[in-house]
Amino acid sequence: MKRLWIAVSILSVIFAATLFNSWYLGSLIEEYTLRLSTAQDMTSQNAWSSATQLTEQVIQDWQTHDFYFHVMLPHKDIDEIHLTFCEVQEYLRLEETDQYTAANAKLVAQLELLAEMDQLTVKNIL
Repeated sequence: MKRLWIAVSILSVIFAATLFNSWYLGSLIEEYTLRLSTAQDMTSQNAWSSATQLTEQVIQDWQTHDFYFHVMLPHKDIDEIHLTFCEVQEYLRLEETDQYTAANAKLVAQLELLAEMDQLTVKNIL
């Protein structure tokens, strides 16, 4: 009986850690996408330098959590997001509205999919 309770305890800890990880990732991604959307709004008001600065802050925050992302998430997805960040930066530098809008929307979608992939849902379990 003692082994059963030890197993249940270990599984409970693992499940709690999984839920915490899912919540933490979701909160990070939500913050990033909100700031990237704000940067998008800034470019529509022709405030390119502010949008660039805000996007650079998101990139810095992303890089701060780089180790966490590489440990917890598929490297392919992380690499794709990194490439899209580079693309967004370049379009910001060039002040290319159409290309920036498309690249930023792609980046936001990639981030949202990354967070969705880690959520505990029936779709992700099956």
